Amino acid sequence: MAIIDRIPELSLKELENLQANAVRLQESGSAAQQKQAEELLPLLSTALEERRAEKTAAQVETRRANTEKRASARKKAKAN
Repeated sequence: MAIIDRIPELSLKELENLQANAVRLQESGSAAQQKQAEELLPLLSTALEERRAEKTAAQVETRRANTEKRASARKKAKAN
């Protein structure tokens, strides 16, 4: 399986590591490695942006849910 095909399955940390490796290879790898890195970097950037946006959205949702839970608990405590 090609690395490009695995991008959707990789975790955020794995994508970050792969991007760092691609940047390194683009600068100091063989001609074939530089070419592959050049092909991978735009795809990795897009995937990283998507993962980070998903992570941020999940964090916002968690905060909202926790805020609602605390507000509900305060209301119950005041009612008692």
